Amino acid sequence: MFSFWIDDVLIGYSKLEQGDPPMGVAHGQFIATDKFENYRSKAESLDDNSRRWQGLSVKMPDGQEIKCHAGIVIIEYGPLDDIFAIEATCLGIGYPLYGELFPHHVKAYNEEWGD
Repeated sequence: MFSFWIDDVLIGYSKLEQGDPPMGVAHGQFIATDKFENYRSKAESLDDNSRRWQGLSVKMPDGQEIKCHAGIVIIEYGPLDDIFAIEATCLGIGYPLYGELFPHHVKAYNEEWGD
């Protein structure tokens, strides 16, 4: 699991189970920690049914931070009283690191689109 942080506070985890290798994008279901609730007020409202957090960092299971050149975003979907999904997205992970972290994304992409 990859860990997500705001202001050096662990707010959640994701397996980043999906991706777009040529874009260096990895995303997946976000699983919040209890501390995430303390940062709900920092969300940017996108509309009545979604909110976004930026200014995050993400770390590998060994604690090393992952450089995401285009940013890290968490988006929460659904009305505040009926949230149905939260997704974490890492944008612009460079190579060769992307291939090392997500060989399954690269393999799936190559099977779909060719080498």
